[in-house]
Amino acid sequence: MQAKRLYRNIQRLLPAFEAAARLESFTLAGEEVGLSQSSVSKQIKELEDRLGQPLFTRSHKSISLTSAGRKLLRAYSFAASHMADTLDDILQEKSRHQIVLSTSTSNAAFLLLPRVAEVRACFPGGEIFVVTSDPQGIEPSGKVDLALVFGEPDFPGFKSQPLFNDILTPVCTPEYLRENGPIESVQDLLGCELLHMQAQHASWVGWRRWLRHFSQELPKDRQPMGFNNYYHVIQACLAGQGVALGWMRMLGDLTASGQLVAPLAECLETEDHYHLAWPANRPPAFDAAPFKDWLNRQFNGCPPSEPAPVL
Repeated sequence: MQAKRLYRNIQRLLPAFEAAARLESFTLAGEEVGLSQSSVSKQIKELEDRLGQPLFTRSHKSISLTSAGRKLLRAYSFAASHMADTLDDILQEKSRHQIVLSTSTSNAAFLLLPRVAEVRACFPGGEIFVVTSDPQGIEPSGKVDLALVFGEPDFPGFKSQPLFNDILTPVCTPEYLRENGPIESVQDLLGCELLHMQAQHASWVGWRRWLRHFSQELPKDRQPMGFNNYYHVIQACLAGQGVALGWMRMLGDLTASGQLVAPLAECLETEDHYHLAWPANRPPAFDAAPFKDWLNRQFNGCPPSEPAPVL
């Protein structure tokens, strides 16, 4: 509190100090800030008195900063630079078109971040700001222009258009499969470490629902390792810790690169779809069609050769 009060009291003295320190002259500093040489000298003396130590070493024809003076100059220069950047941002806000794109952590990590240049190309002239919110992907606070979510948005006040569904099949690393395999049937999964995201909205499909579709139930003594974030599920899977239920629209890059493999042919197509959503009372002030078209081209690939049942 004492330091804050001191800062308020010395703010008016700092411009003269900074100019004198930079120009190494009270006379030149006075010319820059519009004061006489004696007024600059008085302000520096007042500043030194308030701080209780000298800021300059004075000789007959020159001045130089003391250790305390150099420390104060660094702090003042940093603060002034930050303020200049902030003012520049404020002045440019009217001419800058920022688009806030909200999605889940896993969508951002696996769908968007590997394709930053392509996402940017969908919004020519716009500044893209990606925010993440879990589980579904709509940031509940602040301004959101567009959201990429899975399932019908359960956040009030949003409209949406469906994009594509997803295809679910077990995935693991090649190393995990070598050490813990073979995994040749759905029943073989019951002996594996299953990595699981707890369902936090109705659209999510987890291990129990997936296994039940293939007439299998998890034994009570083989409960899956639980997470509240799908990104963490996949990070654990990539670390060779177990088998994850792969949402293949998201994980296509990881399977294409061989980091993850899908050992079984069994898969399910989700009934729910990814959606592009926007605030109902504030339609996008930009053309969202290129982004929607790009998402469909990029991720709505051909389904597996075997027809997949619908949940």
